[in-house]
Amino acid sequence: MKVLNPAMVGLILLDSSLKPVYCNTEALRIVAYPNQPPKAPGALFSESMGSIIGNKPDNSGCPMTTHFESGKRRYLCRTFVLEHDFNRNSKPAIAITLERRHSVLIDLATRFQLTDREIEAVQHLADGLTSKEIAQRMNISPNTVKVFLRLVMLKMGVTTRSGVIGKLISGAYFGYEETNRDAMR
Repeated sequence: MKVLNPAMVGLILLDSSLKPVYCNTEALRIVAYPNQPPKAPGALFSESMGSIIGNKPDNSGCPMTTHFESGKRRYLCRTFVLEHDFNRNSKPAIAITLERRHSVLIDLATRFQLTDREIEAVQHLADGLTSKEIAQRMNISPNTVKVFLRLVMLKMGVTTRSGVIGKLISGAYFGYEETNRDAMR
């Protein structure tokens, strides 16, 4: 079985005035999507960061988690306050991670030993596509899509497409423990 690459995570470090000190290329790509990412963060990037995390990050010491959309993609944003005394210097005061919400698929793929093509079919199914639409996106026949989804259902121990979506939802909202217990039933 082919080993899956972990989901790329965007990393952003901001100073106390919410100006970027560091930003990896994945973060630039996520924030700019669907447009081409800039080589370096600019005014539009800073404006986007302000709208995503707000103007006053939580100082409680606990990471703040929010969800946002960039283009049609959904992301999970975790904000960590590194310094509680915002002393107006240029060193990092806030760390932000940006992750694609489909990371649940990677968790399910590992637990149920799904192939890359099965994962792709499940992702399209989760987006609400029909077998015919999935087939067009994957450049395969609708019957092949049905075979992929039947194999996924067998591996997950469910009998319907709704059951597959149910596993996705329980994995996303209840975490590994809950879906792992379901898998052992």
